[in-house]
Amino acid sequence: METMHLGFISLIPTIVMFVFVFWTKRMLLSFTVATLVGSVLIGGFTFPTVWLDKLQTAWAAGTCGYLVVMLSLFGILIKLLDVSGYSLEFANWMGKYANTRRKAMLITFAMGWLIFVDDYLNNMAVSTAMKNICDKHKIPRTLFGFLVNCTAAPVCVLIPVSTWAAFYSGLFEEMNVRVNGTGLGAYIAGMPFLFYPVILLLICFLIIIGVFPLLGITKKDNELAMQTGIVCSKEESLDGKELHADSANSSETQTKNNPLKFLATMITIVTITIVTKNVMVACMGAIVVVVGIIVFEKKLKLTEVFSHSFEGIASMLTVDATIALALTLVEINKTTGMTDYVITVLTPLLNGSIFAAIVFAFCGAYVFFAGGFWDGSMIFAPIVVPIAVALGVNPLLSCMALVCAATLGSTTFVAGDAVMITSGAVEIKPYYQMLGTFPYALIGYILTIIGFTIAGFIVK
Repeated sequence: METMHLGFISLIPTIVMFVFVFWTKRMLLSFTVATLVGSVLIGGFTFPTVWLDKLQTAWAAGTCGYLVVMLSLFGILIKLLDVSGYSLEFANWMGKYANTRRKAMLITFAMGWLIFVDDYLNNMAVSTAMKNICDKHKIPRTLFGFLVNCTAAPVCVLIPVSTWAAFYSGLFEEMNVRVNGTGLGAYIAGMPFLFYPVILLLICFLIIIGVFPLLGITKKDNELAMQTGIVCSKEESLDGKELHADSANSSETQTKNNPLKFLATMITIVTITIVTKNVMVACMGAIVVVVGIIVFEKKLKLTEVFSHSFEGIASMLTVDATIALALTLVEINKTTGMTDYVITVLTPLLNGSIFAAIVFAFCGAYVFFAGGFWDGSMIFAPIVVPIAVALGVNPLLSCMALVCAATLGSTTFVAGDAVMITSGAVEIKPYYQMLGTFPYALIGYILTIIGFTIAGFIVK
């Protein structure tokens, strides 16, 4: 179906989605309504056919299938580490070092830096390793989710050997933005302008050491956790069950806590990711390792391993369904011409020394409301770079504004893959995962606009 160019009307499905998200706090309902509204705009009374067609297109595009398979693999890995007791053994062993609330948060923060290869891997590994430990110290899941997600994409963009750096290096090369003849050289040269990830990580660190105050839902949940021991309410919990700090070690106490089995799994997944550049293959390798250890130790029968593996897959079904509907909305927005409309409104405003600041402000807002962090960069880069050149503005500064905008979207877009994966690992609903990060992201957003404004007058 051809693009329709509906103008402002093209924004209606996305607006409906956010209205329902904030009103009902139900992601599946919100996306269902939004996609149905979009289907009506496109097809009128034939909207059921349009809706099914867009859902099938979202699956066929590959991204949805990739995420579903990857989440299923992560679900299997997390479940096996849980039922085998290896996660608990690691948590008990780590608990000797994370013996205070602040140390638990600092170790969570540090682990985010150590697993820098990929943001999905980061979200899953850190969540699995530190969840029980942080529960024990009455750190609410919304705050824990912020700590985990804050050290995922923001860390990846700051280390030039990650999946994020590889993607943007290739994009810069394609746009002919190079330093020393390469896109990677341009990316490294532009790293001092990665204001948003630096600001968000700084806020996170200052919260941990007690200098920066908690805000919004993390403040409310923190007070509740300290007073009652409830680290996740029924409303916030992914499965509707209230979680208490004293349930963190409710599993059978281990007589000998050996962290090597859990660490061997994590080392396997990081190593294979670095070698193959494929997180999915790495996760499969980690599953093989943990199953091998389970069988060697006779922890579980093979039939039990398979049963728990399917339970792990099932635990991700809600997230899978939400991702499918989120990508269906993306397909609907393509057909209604929402992206073209945003670009039409945006382009006349892109001028002068504040060019990079405007790029970040608008593209950041775009990915917050419409998602597609890397997709958004691919959409806007062919527009931003030529305009920068025509205005005599350094295109590298504007390109790094796109990286910052994508990082903002990764940490905040309620239906984004990063928020979805983190919420699944942390076991809270995506809405609350987003809400826990939003106040700090908003501060980072404002300060980043100021940063790019100042840089625009300095960098030529």
